[in-house]
Amino acid sequence: MKSKVIDFFKSIGDFPFMWLCSITLIASFFIFEDWWVNRINIIWVYPIASHIKDGASWLSIIYLFIIVIYYFCDARKSETINKNRCTVVLICTFIYVLCRYSDNWNYTLFFYNPYFACSDLVVYLSLICEIVQCVFIVCRNKSKENVLPELEIEKTHGVADTYNRHCLCESTYNTLRTSFYEESSFTLSITGTWGSGKTTFITKLKDMYDKDNTVKSVINFEPWKNDTSESIIRCFFTLLRNELRIYIPNISSTFDEYIELLLDKETERLFKTICRFFYYLSHRKSNPYDLICNKLAKTKHKTVIFIDDIDRLNVEEIKEVLRLIRNTANFPFVQFIVAYDKRYVCSALSNCGISNSDLYLEKFFNVDIALPKSENRIICEELYTRFKKTIAEIWNIKQDDLRIKNIIYYAPERPTNSIIENYLAPQILNTIRDVIRFHNSFYILAKAYKNEKNENEIEFQNLFFLELLRYRYDNVYTILANNPFGLLLLQNNIFALKKDYIETINKLFSYKKLDIDIIKNILIYLFKPNDNKINGVYNLRSYNKYFMYRLDDKILTISELLALADKKEDDAIKMAEDLYKKKYLLEFENQLNEILILFFSPNENPINKSNLIDCTKIYSLLSKIVKSNIKEIRRQASNAMIESLKIFNFADKEQLSLLLNIFNLVDFNYFGHLQSRIVNFLLRTILIKKELSNKFGHEIGDNEYRLVYNFLMNTTHPELISSGICSFIEDVNIGAIDNAKILIETSVLSDILLKYFENEQDKLSDRGFSLFYNCIEKIEPFTMRVHLKKEALNIMKSVVINNPTRYFKKFIRTGLSTNSEINTVSPEPFYADIFCGIDEFEKFLKNCDIRSEYVVRVNNFWELYKNNGYNPIRFSNQGDVKEKINNSFKTEIALLNQLKEIMKYLEVNGHLTNELKSLLERNTLQIELKDKIYEKLNRI
Repeated sequence: MKSKVIDFFKSIGDFPFMWLCSITLIASFFIFEDWWVNRINIIWVYPIASHIKDGASWLSIIYLFIIVIYYFCDARKSETINKNRCTVVLICTFIYVLCRYSDNWNYTLFFYNPYFACSDLVVYLSLICEIVQCVFIVCRNKSKENVLPELEIEKTHGVADTYNRHCLCESTYNTLRTSFYEESSFTLSITGTWGSGKTTFITKLKDMYDKDNTVKSVINFEPWKNDTSESIIRCFFTLLRNELRIYIPNISSTFDEYIELLLDKETERLFKTICRFFYYLSHRKSNPYDLICNKLAKTKHKTVIFIDDIDRLNVEEIKEVLRLIRNTANFPFVQFIVAYDKRYVCSALSNCGISNSDLYLEKFFNVDIALPKSENRIICEELYTRFKKTIAEIWNIKQDDLRIKNIIYYAPERPTNSIIENYLAPQILNTIRDVIRFHNSFYILAKAYKNEKNENEIEFQNLFFLELLRYRYDNVYTILANNPFGLLLLQNNIFALKKDYIETINKLFSYKKLDIDIIKNILIYLFKPNDNKINGVYNLRSYNKYFMYRLDDKILTISELLALADKKEDDAIKMAEDLYKKKYLLEFENQLNEILILFFSPNENPINKSNLIDCTKIYSLLSKIVKSNIKEIRRQASNAMIESLKIFNFADKEQLSLLLNIFNLVDFNYFGHLQSRIVNFLLRTILIKKELSNKFGHEIGDNEYRLVYNFLMNTTHPELISSGICSFIEDVNIGAIDNAKILIETSVLSDILLKYFENEQDKLSDRGFSLFYNCIEKIEPFTMRVHLKKEALNIMKSVVINNPTRYFKKFIRTGLSTNSEINTVSPEPFYADIFCGIDEFEKFLKNCDIRSEYVVRVNNFWELYKNNGYNPIRFSNQGDVKEKINNSFKTEIALLNQLKEIMKYLEVNGHLTNELKSLLERNTLQIELKDKIYEKLNRI
């Protein structure tokens, strides 16, 4: 309220003529009422209003309609209140009210209402619409004010006090307030680099002068708002004239004459001509400059002129401002306080032919205050204050995360001096203004990644230093973005710096040694070989993600892939298949591989692991993908999982559990050559205590035992695990593995093998026989004869008795020969153990249905096998062995019967006829019975 009262009185002082006219006009309505009534009748009532009496109501409605539409349309677009229109509406309403209630005229009533005239509808509604629109605009602007900007403007607030500049400013002010001279003006320059706080310093000085009653005039001159040297002169002296004429009467004409003298121009206005005439009459022999100096010297009127940012001007404009300061405006009791970047101004003056620019500037300024640049620690503090909020918001981590502080306070080589740290960021960001500009740039880029939901596809540390490089050394950044092989080499999908990258930069750009060192430190940080971040910029798959605001649409991101884990199985499979069709060919394999490496790496990314990836989500994702209807997706998923199993790296129980579950999900049909190697490696890792404790970093307890035991009991690949356990038990038995150091005893492992066979649904399948043969009770050391568990034999016997046909289908086995005509044929190896002897098996065979094709085949084979002394039957170049089996050995049985007839004839007669000898020689069946016939013949 106090400020409004002060403004009211100030407006009266500034515009007395306007106030006098307004009050006189209002008073005239009451003093000269008859005169106003007569004028209104002549102007409005007689010629217009009296003729529209009958149609006034309809005309008012039309006017009303137009007014409402106008205000409605205007309110949608207007950002501020139209003060001129408000003034007109208020004045018109005021005049109408005076006329309406003066009883000098009769008004057309609206629908004959004695209290409501047609014209009321137009006038009052216009006033109401104006008020409503004003309220609406005010409310709308208030709602806009509540929106906080996400970016900072470039200013240096809150920094000056760090250097105790307030004390320096106050000390400077206390000295300057006494430094007003009658002889000439006094000039002070405040110099510093861009963003060093010159504007802040000059603003504080101005605030102090504004509160000083001894200094009447404080002027803020901004020469960079003018586009020519002439406009600078005119603007400066006009500003000075308008300020001084308040305190010194009749000085305006002198200033006008001085301006025209400086610009060598004369105005042609009549009023100016008359003033110039009177000026010449009173000052015919005086120079305008001398007159101004005399008046200021007599009045001792103190004036302070602030000029900021003259380094925004070109050379000619800078020289014009300097000429103002020392020559054309060198008035008594005037101070000039000028702020500028001395390095820039000296460079500009040198370029225009002034050889010693420093000495040249000394001629214009009495005192020079050089502001120091911000200390490294202050730059780092300002960076840390801003970036901890931004990174926490974008990457969803805590503000006190140590990784944020590590990049802000990163020092390539820690110096011995602990006060002045050799931090890397302040070597590029020299001022707080640099900090703000850099943070704004980083924030926009990071926000773009966040909006695309790709923030977890990059490492914020790498993005920080890449943007730091771009901020100051855009040429080097451009090479990395457009031609990375100019500085980098690629090995195993990893980028590394070339040996001669510094020489390349030196050839392309003329950087100083300090700049080269800074570039080198940034590049070493970005491409250091021991950094094991999966999304690092040095990773070929991640490299391009750092150089665009959005990612390639055909690249499958971690976020897209992990989103499948939260979907229902059918939906997840459908989405996965849709993604597979839209993305690059090997995206599923590559991205799954990244996720698994990320999870199992000892230097995993804590951002992704803690907030994005967990064991349950990974397993849910993989378990759905492996059920896809597209074979290639299943193959890629298995490829990614097998890579993790090859390394089999884990550090805690959760990671081990996931690895074991991954083993259960892999389709090993794609990796026949790797099956035994991976299984043996896995079992040696989880079944040997020392291996487990080395991974976990602690002694193995019951929890770990239970985890491994449950995995072995419930694996989805019992055939693979069964063979692996057999090999493991064999190594223990022969002493290759210390029995005392294994996690689960061999007897328990043997029981697990039996359990696999018991749980097998189809025991007569290939997998069933494999699990059956792994149920080993013992192996005789010398003969190497294998004895199977009695329980397994009993189970198999029961199964065979109930389904002899399927057993006989797999009863006849061939040897390992790859030659189709050279091989051996033998029975299922444990038939005698299953039936507790050969005789029992023969009884079982005789009781089987002879009508079955497989029973006939086994019967024929058994005859051959029996007459071969229960030894494998050898065939050599006698036709395809498999065809013989499929033919149920009918030809071989005929040949066997020949041999039997020959043996019978030989036993009865003691010799063979020539015909029988010939028949014996032609018989190709190679069995023991044939050898016996030849032995008898030899004895005879």
